[in-house]
Amino acid sequence: MQDNYFTLIERLAPDLAQEIERRALVLERIGALQPVGRRQLAARLNLPEREVRTVATLLKEHGLVSLDAAGMSLTQAASDILPMARLFSRELRGLTKLETALSARWNGAKVCVVPGDTDEDEHVLHEVGRSAATRLRSFLQSGFTLAVTGGTTIGQVAATLPGGTPMNVMVVPARGGIGRSLETQANTIACEIARRLGGHHRMMHLPDLLDEQALNEMRKLKEIDETLALLERADVVLHGIGRADEMARKRQLPPAVEAEVLKRGAVSEAYGCYFDRKGKMVCSASTVAHDLGKLKPGCAWIAVAAGSGKAEAIDAAMRAKPHGLLVTDEGAAKKILTLPEP
Repeated sequence: MQDNYFTLIERLAPDLAQEIERRALVLERIGALQPVGRRQLAARLNLPEREVRTVATLLKEHGLVSLDAAGMSLTQAASDILPMARLFSRELRGLTKLETALSARWNGAKVCVVPGDTDEDEHVLHEVGRSAATRLRSFLQSGFTLAVTGGTTIGQVAATLPGGTPMNVMVVPARGGIGRSLETQANTIACEIARRLGGHHRMMHLPDLLDEQALNEMRKLKEIDETLALLERADVVLHGIGRADEMARKRQLPPAVEAEVLKRGAVSEAYGCYFDRKGKMVCSASTVAHDLGKLKPGCAWIAVAAGSGKAEAIDAAMRAKPHGLLVTDEGAAKKILTLPEP
């Protein structure tokens, strides 16, 4: 019945549907960013400031938005209707249909699609991270161990994770040190997520590329062995997904190894593993994280990745193993659905 209602509005009054969608979108973004100025909101929505000002004025006249020196905020009346406004906007934009189609493609995996394309608008990645962050707590229980990888996308999840009742959760890095960027290291992100959850964390004082013999030697150190033991019995894994060609260069694989990985059809990289289009692992480049694919059956996997350029990589990683949740963007979702079945 609800789907029929949305379809009726689109066909009977498409101009009205567009205006309602625009108002709902502005309302939802104010709720996420409040207090927020019109200029900042226009930049986040990729809309002319004049158009945002017009919509915001109408919402204010209806008692849904308040304005002070700090910017615009939602009133209590707006907070009451926000869930329905968000649903309305998503339905009119077709995001719910995208989620349903992707879920069917991956045998029932839960999918959340955020409006926009990260490859065209960098602000979309923030929204992808925030959407994943709001859903993370629902996967956690007291006493759980959460393993997290590094990267810009998972860094956005950490930065937007809302506060709440402290949780007795242990957060551990699922990767060793990679490159020189401290902000996107798994260690840094694990620490930030633990702080925001009110839980605990352990550090991984190891490089990601470490041969088996060296790793076994390092495990003789109590602190290293304890962290790796926690990782091996993780209850939830939060990870990003990258294109195989880009990640091979970023991870500085030896040229011969990179060539062999790509020759074997790798299109995707996740948690240190490279996958072909069917989701078959063709190489494990991370000694620290290579056993993540062998965790206990009850472990919940959460993937967060966005951008139409990552469509093939996301599809492959989702085929590699069952996931509890994927959070992605509209650009990637639409592109994935155009890919032929491998």
